[in-house]
Amino acid sequence: MSGGDWALIILAVFWAVLVVFMSLVSVNLFRVLESTRLLLDGVRTETIPLLGEVRTTVTGVNRQLDHADTVMASAANVSRSVERVSKVVEQTVSSPLIKVAAFAYGASRAVRRFRGES
Repeated sequence: MSGGDWALIILAVFWAVLVVFMSLVSVNLFRVLESTRLLLDGVRTETIPLLGEVRTTVTGVNRQLDHADTVMASAANVSRSVERVSKVVEQTVSSPLIKVAAFAYGASRAVRRFRGES
């Protein structure tokens, strides 16, 4: 065997090792990609029903918020009505009370003068 034959044998062994190495890398890459595909399929099967439930929940919450807005508007109307009624009652009651108090003060002062008290 000559030196060229040995070089060809070494080159053939090198190529065989390289092909085996690349085959192992390809098999491992295939496994990783398959695992990733299975993971994404699992996420998809879990996410789609979850999104449907979220949509249903959000729709229900929006209905409840509309109802709460209606209740708040009604409460605001009641509050304004109570405020108006309290102002009317205050004006109706306070004016005569002031007049009665002034009359009582004037009457008591007149009684004191009439008795001769200062």
